[in-house]
Amino acid sequence: MRVIVIGGGPAGMGAAVSAKEQGVEEVVLLERRSYLGGVLPQCIHNGFGTQLYEKDYTGGEYALLWQKKTKDAGIEVLTNTTVLSIEKGWKVKCVSAAGGARALPADAVIIATGCRERTLPQMRIPGSRPSGIFTAGAAQLMMNLKNYLPGRSAVILGSGDIGLIMARRMTLEGIKVKLILGQEATGLARNIVQCVEDFDIPMRYGWTVVSTHGYERLKGVSIAPFTEAGKPDLKRKEYIPCDTLLVAAGLIPELEVCGQLVPGEEAGLLVCGNAHVVHDLVDHVTQEAMAVGRKAARYLGRGDSSIRELDCVEKELTGRKGNMICTVCPKSCVMQVEQSPFSVTGNQCSKGEAFAKQEIKSPKRVLTTVVKTDRADMPLLSVRTDRPVDKDDLFVIMKAVKRIWVKGPIAPGQVIAENIAGTGANLIATWVLGKM
Repeated sequence: MRVIVIGGGPAGMGAAVSAKEQGVEEVVLLERRSYLGGVLPQCIHNGFGTQLYEKDYTGGEYALLWQKKTKDAGIEVLTNTTVLSIEKGWKVKCVSAAGGARALPADAVIIATGCRERTLPQMRIPGSRPSGIFTAGAAQLMMNLKNYLPGRSAVILGSGDIGLIMARRMTLEGIKVKLILGQEATGLARNIVQCVEDFDIPMRYGWTVVSTHGYERLKGVSIAPFTEAGKPDLKRKEYIPCDTLLVAAGLIPELEVCGQLVPGEEAGLLVCGNAHVVHDLVDHVTQEAMAVGRKAARYLGRGDSSIRELDCVEKELTGRKGNMICTVCPKSCVMQVEQSPFSVTGNQCSKGEAFAKQEIKSPKRVLTTVVKTDRADMPLLSVRTDRPVDKDDLFVIMKAVKRIWVKGPIAPGQVIAENIAGTGANLIATWVLGKM
């Protein structure tokens, strides 16, 4: 029996490993990139794995964790392989430089192709289209992998997690984030606290971009609030000068490879991860993917018939009551904290009380960033502090980071700089540089 999984991100790896563990004899994982992990390597921030493993990984560290699981499970991996179509039967038509054009037979197929970002034209916003307009993921790729800064002053359209995370990333790199726009608070509470409130970045809910200005380079954007009818109120339009617009306004599942076939309605054709439904947490992508891997195995008469339910606990800030949000885990407990005498209510575990004490005394954060390398094909290496540091020291550390150049080979977890900027924290690698 053979299962083919299309997509080597966290969903694809989770589904492949799960199917193999349930007794499927042959599992083949197809990925169009040269490596497994999907977009995880460009997600240098932490917050991954806190539910499944009670550890706080960066995106790169989480990708490496699942790369090892995939290898240990004995799964056949075909990278640099683009899937062209799927035919009933089942056959997966694909092409690669190494293997040419092929039609791979399968007994079941799992789609784990993820999403693509919604662009400005798809939102039907009028105006010129100069340089300086990026999707948030494209800007993340530029800054975290390619060593390019998108601009010097930015407006971010979209209040979801990727928009908030990029607001922090750009601020740490010296880019002035003038405004974040969104219809409502859609990001996780911890990201609103750590990415926006920590840096006093202004947000306007119920506002959107109504036009862009500039020719060779973006000069600014016009913004306006929504009316009760859901249309922009152009009478209240404002102009915001900026040279960069980040669009973080939603994701579209990548299901074109299915053609006219509908996953879930065709026996033996399944879908998981963000290609199925957009998840706020990668942990939930992994949970769903593992459940789908078990489902594929059961379809082929293998493995355990039980599939555990997802435990989705994402919380938004909408309607919060309290004066502090615990950011230790994605539960994001909204707490009422009194300082004299000290008391905490609303926390679901003892970590909330410890967090409140620390926030009052001296707020601490883990810094995730990049350092320059000597390699043209990989100009940046993602790093993080090995412990939380004082929030006030973040920019001091960033100044020290900009002076660091590294040379491979470097393994994940290897110390890049001891006692960085005198903070007592070490700077450690979160990705691989060179062959180990």
